[in-house]
Amino acid sequence: MITRRNLCSIALAGLFPLAVSAADKKPRIAVVYVSRTGHTRSVAEAVRSMTGADLFHIETVEPYPDEYRATTEVVKEEIEKNVKRPIKPLGINLDQYDVVILGTPTWWHRPAQPLKTWMETVDLTKKFVLTMSTHGGGGLMEVRSEFESLLPGVKLGTHFLSYGGVSRTDPDVRDWLRENKLL
Repeated sequence: MITRRNLCSIALAGLFPLAVSAADKKPRIAVVYVSRTGHTRSVAEAVRSMTGADLFHIETVEPYPDEYRATTEVVKEEIEKNVKRPIKPLGINLDQYDVVILGTPTWWHRPAQPLKTWMETVDLTKKFVLTMSTHGGGGLMEVRSEFESLLPGVKLGTHFLSYGGVSRTDPDVRDWLRENKLL
């Protein structure tokens, strides 16, 4: 005999696999980053090894100087004058991704200018966006707050901060990805 209870159980049993398969669908992730010394690249590669994300490295048309001190002076002037150095095409189709992770070294307390140049050319309002930065001792500074001001209307996850680089299995990266429901 089919009772209301049995009918509900049958109905729920029939719907449950749909809910599980929708929940099991992995988000498509793109990591768009700038890395001069390799520290930010190491975080991007850790994300890729844990999630299968696609990596997109932003490069400027005209490279920055090789010497660190010379680079810091050029970057300082670009920030003060709001110069956006031209970047090479990335070849990314954002329609293919659900999540975009933006990665940057901390340059004079802010995200790198080449990343901001790219951000001005795209619409991220329909994406879930995570931000991450690396630093050599300055900490977070204004990096996160500048991301927030550059991304109005964007659903932002938490920020990941790394002193220097990380390993491909870094537990802090794994925890950050879990916190943002990507693992």
